[in-house]
Amino acid sequence: MVLNECLESLGLVLEYNLKDYPLHQHAVRVGEGCALLGYKMGFDEKVLQHLYFAGLLHDVGKISIPLDILNKRESLTAEEFEIVKKHSVHGSRIIISLPELDKLAFWIRWHHECWDGSGYPDGLVKDEIPMEIQVLSAIDCFDSLQTPRMDRDAHTPDEAMNIIRQYSGTHFNPDIIDLIFEMHREQTLVPGKSSRQFLEIKDKYLNVPLVGNERDYRQYYGITGLYPVLRLFARVIDAKHHYTSGHSIRVSILSKYMAEQMGFPIDDLIKIEIAGLMHDAGKISIPVEVLDKKGPPTEEEWISIKKHPIHSSELIKNISLFDEISHIVYYHHVWVDGRGYPDIKPGESITVLSQIIAVADAFDAITTERAYSRAENTETAYRIIKEGLGSQFHYEAGETLINISPKYIKALFDMHEV
Repeated sequence: MVLNECLESLGLVLEYNLKDYPLHQHAVRVGEGCALLGYKMGFDEKVLQHLYFAGLLHDVGKISIPLDILNKRESLTAEEFEIVKKHSVHGSRIIISLPELDKLAFWIRWHHECWDGSGYPDGLVKDEIPMEIQVLSAIDCFDSLQTPRMDRDAHTPDEAMNIIRQYSGTHFNPDIIDLIFEMHREQTLVPGKSSRQFLEIKDKYLNVPLVGNERDYRQYYGITGLYPVLRLFARVIDAKHHYTSGHSIRVSILSKYMAEQMGFPIDDLIKIEIAGLMHDAGKISIPVEVLDKKGPPTEEEWISIKKHPIHSSELIKNISLFDEISHIVYYHHVWVDGRGYPDIKPGESITVLSQIIAVADAFDAITTERAYSRAENTETAYRIIKEGLGSQFHYEAGETLINISPKYIKALFDMHEV
């Protein structure tokens, strides 16, 4: 529950404003409104909890916006508004650094996307916008209109409702606006106090630990303290030749996201994130002239290249607690049908985590420029991976990647500033 309490406090960092209901501020009201609307829509308890915290934290990125712009009493200039618009991206980059909160980072990044595609930062359209974000976006606007700002007074609830109904079908999903109208009519959303219904929801669904398996979380959370060192390690590995700049971090991020979509527990997510960072550590042993060679390697050079998973595994074994991660890295170039490298012995099992990394590794190799090949687009990468399902690539891992929207991958990499 300490994580829950820290997030609730973080949500209020920018919100203390005596003019705006000192005990019931915008971030709190948006969090409560999201939970109430999510409950009305039948979302499960974990989604309700994540929606509540997304509402609390949706504007945390405004900490990067200059105070003279945030506190300006006149309307913003076009240039100033462009600066303010970056708060959703900055907020997502803050939140994505917290374990198990990748989903919240997406929601915060996209809480100003519009139903008709006119929003920011990524121009999502209709069903590209997850339903949870549609809820957050509409509740945020409805409450913002009722919140006093430096350049205007607060609208009444009736005025706010009339304004957002004008944007039904353009900025907002019409079905969401209809549900907010019902809640407004029922007096479920009342500025200045927490409704009885919300307090019941909070007691039943929100006041539980945000992370799942506490034992596993405590066991592996200490390892995450090494992330700055491991990310630095990955940057050093990738810096050996400019074609792979950022490769290990992208593979790590994408592998973790895929594993999360496949339902792996927190300990496996941490393992695969670290394995992704370290999977190419053994390339340090390969001469630069081989790595940067234009054209296919010679047979001798290819033998040297194929040894890098072995060297990666040997390097990782030197770090306490990383035995399983060493195993994951060792097999990330072994195909599902047994081909690939290094060779495996009969009876040896290849963890699915290795095969997830294999898919993410291939995707990044295809979509980035290399000495021996030009960068292909995402659709081409999806096609190549699809053609290799069941032979080179693990079927479920490959399908998981192919079903991720390219906009999600672009946003994921941007939030990590790769």
